[in-house]
Amino acid sequence: MVWKRLFGKKTEDVSDPAPPAPDPGGVVRRRPPAADPALQGRLQALQQRRDMAAYDLERAVAARQPENPWRERMALLDLSLATIEDDLRALDTTPRLTPIPLPETPITGITVNLEEPVSIAFAIGPEHFLWEEEADWDQRGGPVVRGQVQQRSGNAAALVPKGIPADRREALEQHLTESVTVFTLDLRDRALDGEPLPAAPALADLARPCPECGNWLDWRGHCASCATRAWRRQNLRQEAIRIAQERDEEEADRYKWAERLSVARKRLADIDAEVAKLEGR
Repeated sequence: MVWKRLFGKKTEDVSDPAPPAPDPGGVVRRRPPAADPALQGRLQALQQRRDMAAYDLERAVAARQPENPWRERMALLDLSLATIEDDLRALDTTPRLTPIPLPETPITGITVNLEEPVSIAFAIGPEHFLWEEEADWDQRGGPVVRGQVQQRSGNAAALVPKGIPADRREALEQHLTESVTVFTLDLRDRALDGEPLPAAPALADLARPCPECGNWLDWRGHCASCATRAWRRQNLRQEAIRIAQERDEEEADRYKWAERLSVARKRLADIDAEVAKLEGR
């Protein structure tokens, strides 16, 4: 039995008579007219109601069969739930990476100029970093004090030691680039809030090993790998809840139709009796 036939929405207009359905042999036969021509409209309406009742009975019978579209759909949903459980287990059993600490190279020459445009400068080993804040303007022509800081010089990726394994070098380069940005914004915010600048910061402070996954923490102690894993875990759990609810709804719908079997049979029989009476049989 076709899924679309059982679960598709009926969009036919009840004001128009349905076309004759084919018999079991596939032959479309014309329906006999009403014995009283004045009742032809009533007969056509009953014939359409009869088709709808037969459709409902078909669904009710199918709902009680061992194999039916509802159970097929639930089986697919069960497979999806099993896949999600596998993905969650894979996340929870991801092996911890070997921590790779960076040298305690001091960050020197820290200066924060609060005059517009705000600028932040510092050096890490041979790399000299300069960031400047670009003034943003609102629609009235007035300056917005807090614009975006733009990096003018310095290459964080060049600070990655040569001995870093090749399979983790790119990840560390990206992490350092992002952590230097976090460090820069922290320097600016501290100066704006009148707070003291950090004492004796070092390159290692920008990439401390994460105790959870073995990757790196940025200047503020945030691990992008752990955050991504947590986001993935939350999405999987939400998807599992949605699929489980959809599965319950499928079973509830199947049960509803199965319980309507006797009512559907009686309704079809009553309509058949009315049709036969109007046709003069």
